[in-house]
Amino acid sequence: MARELIAEEDDAVEARIGRAKLAEKEGRWLSACDEYERLIRDPAADIETRLSALRWLGRAYLEQGNRSAAADVLEAAVAAAEQAKRPAAVAQALNVVGIVEQTGGNLELAAELYVAAREQAMAAGDRALQAMIDQNVGTLASIRGDIIGALDAFRSSLGGYKSLHLPNYAGQVLNNMGLAFMEIGELAAAESAYAEATEAFAEDGDRTNQLTVAVNQIQLWIAMRRFDTADTRSEELLRIAGNRPVPWLGEVHRHLGVTARERSEYERADEHLAFAARCADETEDLLLSADVAQQQAELYWTEQRHREMLASLNRARVIYSRLNAPHRIAQIERRNSGLESRFLEIARRWGDSIEGKDHYTQGHCERVASVACILAERTGIGSRDMFWFRLGALLHDVGKIIVPAKVLNKAGPLTPDEWTLMKRHPEAGLELVADIDFPGDVRAMIRNHHERWDGKGYPDGLSGEATPLPARILCIADVYDALTTARVYRTAMSHDHGVALMRSSPGQFDPQLLEMFIQWAGERSHLRSAAA
Repeated sequence: MARELIAEEDDAVEARIGRAKLAEKEGRWLSACDEYERLIRDPAADIETRLSALRWLGRAYLEQGNRSAAADVLEAAVAAAEQAKRPAAVAQALNVVGIVEQTGGNLELAAELYVAAREQAMAAGDRALQAMIDQNVGTLASIRGDIIGALDAFRSSLGGYKSLHLPNYAGQVLNNMGLAFMEIGELAAAESAYAEATEAFAEDGDRTNQLTVAVNQIQLWIAMRRFDTADTRSEELLRIAGNRPVPWLGEVHRHLGVTARERSEYERADEHLAFAARCADETEDLLLSADVAQQQAELYWTEQRHREMLASLNRARVIYSRLNAPHRIAQIERRNSGLESRFLEIARRWGDSIEGKDHYTQGHCERVASVACILAERTGIGSRDMFWFRLGALLHDVGKIIVPAKVLNKAGPLTPDEWTLMKRHPEAGLELVADIDFPGDVRAMIRNHHERWDGKGYPDGLSGEATPLPARILCIADVYDALTTARVYRTAMSHDHGVALMRSSPGQFDPQLLEMFIQWAGERSHLRSAAA
């Protein structure tokens, strides 16, 4: 009788596991969580089953975007496995904790957890788990931009799964390989990997992973510029999702936003990308947040919405930088380089739109930025800070957008009211970028480039070193360009005349910076004379 009772209890436990796994495959995460919680509390379940249920519950929370709940459950899973002295269970739990940290952007910690998990898996002789961890190592390498390393890890994982005849797991690796192939532009290889993954999941009846591959295929079709196919499949996925909290909802809206933008349907693109951004925030998906911000920046670039463009670019930069700590990651570096190019280009366009009102200052911001950067380099400003310095120099006169063209182009003296308006342009410039998270130097350059060493400048009346160094450097370059280019009220001065006038204006410039500038300007003038 006792043996029959034990057998019935075992059957009940297996049935519960089966129901939970079926719910996972069908995307019914709440039902899966309910079954796992029952298993954890079930006295008939053995220690291995309860440890697995804890881990499965954590993963189910993660799939719903609830990272904090997942982290709490998995911390308990690691502790329980260690107490029970089950290395395989420890490895399984550490592996899923690594996934949680990875999705939250803690890449260094995730890498450490995968190493620890693999050591435990090897100690337990668990080849399937080793293959799983190799898969996650590949995903992490892909995020870091090491696509070749990612593909090597994926191939190792795929070989392990196939040798163990685990087609569903092999399908997951193939899906990741498709993403990696897309990253390096091998679209045909990506299409083949996705097709094989879809076939594996269909054979196993895994609806959840079939949908995940379908989301990734949309991105492939966008890369192939098959926008109609991408849109049709995206709308199908939204109907399938309904009101359920599916993990890929934000990605689908991002895809719809991109296709709408490519068709010049800007209002629709804005709506979908905004929805995707909200999804990313709710699920704490940093990579999606950064990618969406970058796509929004591209939309604003197309619409010439300069202010929103800069804000979105900077939001993407900040998030990518969070993913980059503490060491610079190759993929993030490439993305940041692309962002920097866009920052500078949009700053130039914004500056050009303002200078277009003033017929006598065409190219002023670009010239000032070039001279200021040379002087900044001589003062020891580093290469990473130089990007932001150049951006500040390009944007320093952005506040002149408030000044009417007739005032900017006035040949005679300005009236008191006109001069008051003109003097407000540094503050107006700062107001224009108030909601953009620029480093402090950029803000200081916009606001304080008309301060004087003697404190008689504007708008804050700062004196000496109270004016930030970048603003003091910019002041010299700004005045030099103003003197040596033609204005409506006078002709351009020669280099020597301009330098002499600057030297004869005591109290306006930082004396050491002025001498450094004059030395450089003299060297340049000498070279130009020799060349002539």
